[in-house]
Amino acid sequence: MSQSKQKVVVGLGKTGLSCARFLLQQRVSVAVTDSRVQPPGLDHLLADYPDVTVSVGGFDVDLMEGAEELVVSPGVSLKESAIKKAIDSGVPAVGDIELFCRYLQKSGSRGHIVAITGSNAKSTVTTLVGDMIRQAGYSVIVAGNIGLPVMDVLLGGKSLESVHVDFYVLELSSFQLETTHTLNAFVATIL
Repeated sequence: MSQSKQKVVVGLGKTGLSCARFLLQQRVSVAVTDSRVQPPGLDHLLADYPDVTVSVGGFDVDLMEGAEELVVSPGVSLKESAIKKAIDSGVPAVGDIELFCRYLQKSGSRGHIVAITGSNAKSTVTTLVGDMIRQAGYSVIVAGNIGLPVMDVLLGGKSLESVHVDFYVLELSSFQLETTHTLNAFVATIL
């Protein structure tokens, strides 16, 4: 895969791995960079996609500046010097939630997003809202910062066109919201 004009996943771990896998399954050219020498998920990524470009042990400024778009993992600061330099040079930065929302819109999914964020009790409220929706007889997927990365929802092997989901209840961190531009939530709350 070409190292120019590709999406660069910044920060691997659980969320970065799910974003990279999803994009690679969509046949998007992807590279990964991480500040850690052995980030979580690296072995799994290379086992499944041995040809993917990976740069670890420090964020690769050249890789990021040549990217079409950065997919920044939650918890990786946009103020980190290499990321800021790429953004300042005109490279857009998004996160997993933005990718998820774009795919929902593109797929024509009719599932509604319930977005829950704030400083306290996000996981509890997210779980309860998911349970209430399920008890009301609707299909629901609970994901996001609560444990199941949203891109893993899309990696289930079936297209969203063939699976009916009424609601996606998403726990969102401030880091995830920072890189989200098209959330278009049906319901949102700040705790």
